[in-house]
Amino acid sequence: MIGKVVYGACAIAFVAATAVLAEPTNGNEAKDDPNRQICHTTADTGTRLGRTRECHTAQEWEEIRRRAGDTVDQQRDRR
Repeated sequence: MIGKVVYGACAIAFVAATAVLAEPTNGNEAKDDPNRQICHTTADTGTRLGRTRECHTAQEWEEIRRRAGDTVDQQRDRR
C-alpha cells in the first residue's frame, strides 16, 4: 500500500515537473534580435539534387531584401 502511495506521489511530481519545463517561453525576444542567425535553403536551378544553404543574421537578411527591392525599382524605372 505504501509503495502505491509513493509511486503515485512520484508520478504526480514527474507530471508537474514536465508541465513546468514544457511551458512555452516568450519567443518575442528571440524574434526581435537583429543578430540571430537565420538559414535559408535554396534549390539550385537545373538540378534536382543541388541545394545551397545561406546563413545570415536577421539584419543582413533585411538588407538583402532591401537591395533586391531597390534593384527591381531601378529596372522598372528604366523602362
